[in-house]
Amino acid sequence: MNLIDKTLLDFLEPLARLSSDRKQELADVCFIETVAKGINPLRMNVTQAPQLIYLTKGDLGLYFQDNRRLILRGGSPAAKHPINNGHQIKHVVALTEVEILRADTDLLDIMLMWDQLSGMRSVAMGQTSSGLLT
Repeated sequence: MNLIDKTLLDFLEPLARLSSDRKQELADVCFIETVAKGINPLRMNVTQAPQLIYLTKGDLGLYFQDNRRLILRGGSPAAKHPINNGHQIKHVVALTEVEILRADTDLLDIMLMWDQLSGMRSVAMGQTSSGLLT
């Protein structure tokens, strides 16, 4: 496993929406995992915690419930979204050696909420100091 650079998070959704400070905090607890060809990276969740999984390098074969197939290539525009987010995926297999990033869904929700609340507080404080609120 390799530590990640927070600039990678600028490319991934919804991670890119985080403030710079939150991205750094998330980058400090995320790792890039290498998965061998022929393995399903979705089955490798050791912690069993809800996670968003992103393909950063290599090719994955995605097989959907409706029998559609898709090859997802790391670094492509489609790879900026999590593999396992709202899709009816039946099976995933690494077609090449791949690198994936896992992000804890609960932690991400908390960080997004902190950023949102922090932004609301900044706006409210700015309005108060400018005299817009009485």
